[in-house]
Formats: sequence, C-alpha cells, structure tokens
Amino acid sequence: MLKDILVPLSDSSADDAAIRFAVEIGRSQDARVRIIETFDLPPPAIGTADPTPRASFLAAQDACRREASERASRIRARIAEHPGVSVEVHEAGIESPAELAARLAFSADLAIVGGWSGFAKADPAGVALFNALLFDAGRPVVVVPPHWRASDHSCAIVGWKDTPNACRALHSAIPLLQQVKTVLLVEICSHSDEMEGAAGTVTASLIEHLRSWGIAASATRLLARHRRSSEVLLDHARATKATLIVVGGYGHSRLRERTIGGMTMELLQGATIPVLYAH
Repeated sequence: MLKDILVPLSDSSADDAAIRFAVEIGRSQDARVRIIETFDLPPPAIGTADPTPRASFLAAQDACRREASERASRIRARIAEHPGVSVEVHEAGIESPAELAARLAFSADLAIVGGWSGFAKADPAGVALFNALLFDAGRPVVVVPPHWRASDHSCAIVGWKDTPNACRALHSAIPLLQQVKTVLLVEICSHSDEMEGAAGTVTASLIEHLRSWGIAASATRLLARHRRSSEVLLDHARATKATLIVVGGYGHSRLRERTIGGMTMELLQGATIPVLYAH
C-alpha cells in the first residue's frame, strides 16, 4: 500500500492530469498526496559595480513568488473537497526545480508527473523533472498523459524483461496492480525462435508471486519482427484496453535513448495511458 505520493508540477498543460490521477490513487490507497509547486528566481545582474540588488530585480523576484502562490491557491480551491491532499510552494534557490523535487521525493513512495505524449517535441522541463525523480531520487515515477481521464481499471500491462529495472518497476507497481482486474506480463521477442522457446521459470514464479498479492496475472510473448518494442507494447495496450503500463526506465543510456531512440523515450512521447517507470 502507498502512504505518500508526490506530485511535482512543471507548469505544463499536463499538470492537471497528473493531479487528477494522483487524487484518484491517493483516495484508493488512503495515501497522503503532496502537490509541489516549485519555482526559480531570476538571477541578479552580474558585472555591475554596485552589489546592492536593484529595485527591478527585487520586484521580479517578488512577482515570481506571487505567481507561484497564486497558482497554488487555484489548485487548493480545486482539490479542497479531497482530504489528504495538500499543496506546497517551494523556492528552488541554488537548486534547479527538478533537483529540489528529487530531494523532496526521498520521503515519497511514488512520484506522479504530467507527460507530453502527443506533443511535437519533448518538454525539456518535464524531461529534467522525470530524470531527476528517476535517477537522483531513485523513485518510481508515473507519467500521466495530458488528456488522461479516469476509467475502469480493467487491465494493466507489464513490459517484462529479465532485468533489474523491469523487476524494480513490477514490484513498485504492486499497489496499483492490485486495483486492476487483470495483469499481463508481456515479453517482446525480436525473432521467431525466441517465441518457440519454453517460458522461463522466472515468469512462472512472477505470476505466482503476484497471485500471492491477490493479483490475477498471466504472461504472453509478442513477436516484434521489424517493429519497435514500444510500438508493439502500445498496440497491445490498445487491443486489451489497458489503463496502465509498467516498464523499467532507461534500459540503455540516456544519451543513446535521446540520439537513436529507446523504449523509455518512445513511451514518453507516444503513450496515451499512464506509464510507471522505475530504474
């Protein structure tokens, strides 16, 4: 069961979806939800002879604080009817907002952020926040697409590989997997001879473990042929009407994912349902 959920905002159009998803999960888990509004202050002018802050600089800082406070007040008004949900404003100081969010996430079981799937290009602030939570805080992160709406929790898909990242993601997702009717462990094979091999004892053991948590689970293998694994996984999610995907985050280096692609970046850009990542 989850006890503490952190929702760092990135001042994007997907923040609202992340808040709605977090409120729903917090209610079902009886968990505390902390919505975090972080902001940067404009830096002082460098190279001036007079070290005294100018009035215009101080006014700009006050304006940033006021805008952040106003945004937090609007969110508080929207979630007032939900007990256990709080809104906090944090000034980043010498840290970046992403670094501050990662430090605040140390005391959270799960972080939830708004995504950018369907956007023309990735949101740099969103990517920085996602990476900081995943790597610097070591927290599982759910990325919620901008147009997410609540639906019945019929099915969740776990993109499985025999790797530490996939294992960590699966176990981090157990509280969420307990809320769906069925869980499918999906192994994506590049070649047909992999499809014909016997199912591994690890997969059978995972299914038994999930059932001990009251989770109805099964496993399947899908042949990718010449398609990307992310494309195969997303197509299967649509076909099964899945409401959640669980995967390990960054099986390859971040540089490789940015330059030639990879499962994580492709799901961040293309998933239309929430995805839980862990690293």
